[in-house]
Amino acid sequence: MKTFQLISSFRRGIVVTLLLVVAAFHVGCVAAVAGAAAGAGTVLYVRGELQAGIDRRFEVVERASNRALKELQFMQIEEKKDALVAILTARTAEDTKIRIKVERSGDALSTVRIRVGTFGNEKLARLILEKINEGL
Repeated sequence: MKTFQLISSFRRGIVVTLLLVVAAFHVGCVAAVAGAAAGAGTVLYVRGELQAGIDRRFEVVERASNRALKELQFMQIEEKKDALVAILTARTAEDTKIRIKVERSGDALSTVRIRVGTFGNEKLARLILEKINEGL
């Protein structure tokens, strides 16, 4: 009888753990969806990437992003751009990769995504975003 109770307790523990994990993922998804729906002025840090909605034209935000990298003295190593997306890649003095993606979200609305390093660096990403906003 005790073996049955032990197995039953073990199964209950697994089920509770799985439910908590699933709930944690759903909370993150809801926050990301809510933030994306809010548009301009919204700033989210999700899975190592800082995402911000900026109430400015794509071209203006792209130029401000380039200026921010120069002002912070990061070495820009690549720039890809078309009419809808600009991807700027740079490196810090410590050789940490910085990737800024500017997307046209509307006529006067852009989305900026900043990733610093492989796993992200929120503090540095927010500093870069601050510099981009100063240049607008």
